[in-house]
Amino acid sequence: MEIGSEYWKYEGNLECDNSKFWNIGKDTKFLLSGRTAIYYVLKNILLENTVQKAYFPSYSCHSMSNPFEDLGIEIEYYDVYYNNGLKYNINLDEECDIFFAMNYFGYSSTNMEQYIKYFKEKGKIVIEDITHSILSEKRYSEYSDYLIGSLRKWFPIASGAIAVNMSTNFLLETKKDSNENMIITKQKAMQMKKDYIKNNFGKKEDFLEKYTKSNKMLEEDYKDYSIDEESLKIIMKMNLQSIIKQRKENVKVIYEKLQKKEDIQFLINDFNENDVLLFVPIMLEKDKRNSLRKYLIENEIYLPIHWPLENKLNNIIDNELSLICDQRYSKNEIAEYIDKMLEGNK
Repeated sequence: MEIGSEYWKYEGNLECDNSKFWNIGKDTKFLLSGRTAIYYVLKNILLENTVQKAYFPSYSCHSMSNPFEDLGIEIEYYDVYYNNGLKYNINLDEECDIFFAMNYFGYSSTNMEQYIKYFKEKGKIVIEDITHSILSEKRYSEYSDYLIGSLRKWFPIASGAIAVNMSTNFLLETKKDSNENMIITKQKAMQMKKDYIKNNFGKKEDFLEKYTKSNKMLEEDYKDYSIDEESLKIIMKMNLQSIIKQRKENVKVIYEKLQKKEDIQFLINDFNENDVLLFVPIMLEKDKRNSLRKYLIENEIYLPIHWPLENKLNNIIDNELSLICDQRYSKNEIAEYIDKMLEGNK
């Protein structure tokens, strides 16, 4: 069975009520994507504030900076790096208008509350990216002004992100429509992948081409769109507790198999078994990481690197590999692919 890569079409029950779970802060909007949420929050901020510079983590996806660039906001990066664990080098005297905080991979130990509180007390606007901690017990800091989070990383949905105003209502309305062409293309890709995975029908190249096409559509047209109706229904009615349970079980398997392997280090050392992880990031020597990833691809195991090499401001990306732990797979399937990884790492 293939491990990793894009989600396929959802096929579970839709019998739960998750409205309380998503009732965060004073006002929550459901939007097309994470960058759509960032753009929407920034536009609301600019209605009442002059913003020239944001203080932003160096370890992040390049697409997250697009809304800042599109709105003419300068970005100053603070270094997020690896030194026997994930570390921050944050200048507390940095002159900025927005402090952008980010939790990593769902680990509670990466919570940035002390910095969020500090910059908030200095009168800075704080935006917290809770994408990675969205299912964790402590999802966000009460001191943040705004929250954003991509939901597409967690669930089999064509679109989805949240933007949260913690203290008052958003001033701008959101469009009721979504990016229709992108959504239709993504939904077709997800159905085709489901047919391929579940029924051994079709060609991998066909659905990969549609995923690529939908991602390009998103890059070119991400602003001011809401989530699509089908994706909203899924996140509101799917069984979130079963997802949380499966992810915790899968992560436990990974840690049990890897914690005594001297040539494999965890990017984040402090693991709380109550954390709900997006991925389990590990660190390997660069050449070994690259050869291992090639070996795994040959065995239909697709482990991502976070993030691609556009950003050279940290020492993580050359050595990091993200291990799949999501709810699509049973504990046995996770154990099997980790065994295959260890076989390829000899």
